[in-house]
Amino acid sequence: MKLQHLRKDETVSHWLRLSVAILCVFAIAPSALGRSYALYHDSTTGRGTAVVLTNLDEHDVTLGLFAYDSAGSEIVSQDLTLTRFASEAVFLDELIDVPSGTTWGLVRAETIGQIALAAWMRSEETWFAVENVSVSMQAVDEFQYSGYWLTANYANTPNRTTGVSLVNPYDDRTGGAIYFYDAEGNRSAARPFELGPRMAAFILLSDELEVAETSWGLLDVRSDVPILLVTEYFDANGESIDLDMVSSFYFVEP
Repeated sequence: MKLQHLRKDETVSHWLRLSVAILCVFAIAPSALGRSYALYHDSTTGRGTAVVLTNLDEHDVTLGLFAYDSAGSEIVSQDLTLTRFASEAVFLDELIDVPSGTTWGLVRAETIGQIALAAWMRSEETWFAVENVSVSMQAVDEFQYSGYWLTANYANTPNRTTGVSLVNPYDDRTGGAIYFYDAEGNRSAARPFELGPRMAAFILLSDELEVAETSWGLLDVRSDVPILLVTEYFDANGESIDLDMVSSFYFVEP
């Protein structure tokens, strides 16, 4: 079954209960402005994301900050100038006219300077977590590999289940597949996916795979480009107990 672009408000009553948010940032292929950085945001109703941008250079830098909904449409656009080592916080949900089940997905910062990003997440008025990560990557066309692999642990048992979000940070369509292996290394399922430019999609594994005590193990994602992989873990009551952002990829080559 292919991953579908979904509205979060169509499934929130079943599984979306964010209580911890850990966001990773990475630089993607250079744009016309220089470097591009991508991260995940959740600005749906009752949720909020604050993006903190910091200038690491000895001189002023200018940058563009863009947020997109899960369909890949731009919902926030802002130009900023930061003096040396200065920081500025941008509260994305305050810039969105009408938050909805689709106002989540990709945030991109573009600059010719050297910056760091941090992401803060909240639910209602409570801030849960902050992550300070900035890992640069080479342009994709500099590689000659057939795919990029990202991996995470998953659980799909009566007491634990996992939601998987994929975000395409690029301006071109991409695709790939998710492979699931049980704890003994047997492949239990495979799901192809296709993402349009800047689009995001997610599935809840309990809706896709058999729920069983032995249904846990390796989740392996192959993509044509280094996408964002978010894994959200839920308890038996559907409450979020953790969220992880995977940005480190590996290669499988002969």
